Amino acid sequence: MARKRTNPFNVALGVVGILFTITAMSYCVFVLRGVQSAAGNAAAPPAAFEQIMDGYGTTILVVQLIALAVATVGAVAFDDAEGRRELARRQEASTAKADRPAPASHAASAEAPPS
Repeated sequence: MARKRTNPFNVALGVVGILFTITAMSYCVFVLRGVQSAAGNAAAPPAAFEQIMDGYGTTILVVQLIALAVATVGAVAFDDAEGRRELARRQEASTAKADRPAPASHAASAEAPPS
C-alpha cells in the first residue's frame, strides 16, 4: 500500500495557529496592561514588545488570520484532490482486475460439467 502524502497546508496551519495563539494572548496582555495604566496603577514605561504590539498588533493578527484562512482552504483542497486521486486509483485497479482474463485452470474447470 502506498504511503499517504503529508498535507503541507496542515503543517502551515499548525505553525500559524500556534503563532496566532501566542500573538492573541500577547495582545490581550497588552490591552489589559493598557487598561491598568490608564487607571493610574502603573507608571513604568512600556517595554519594546508592548510598543510593537501597540503599533502593529492588530495588523499582525489580521495577517495571521488571513494566513490561517488560506492554509485552511489549501488543506481542504489538498485533501479533496488526494481523495479523488485515491478513488481514481481504486477504480482503475478494480477495472483492471475485471478486464483480466481468468487463468486457464479456472476457465477449464468452469466449462466442464459437474460429475
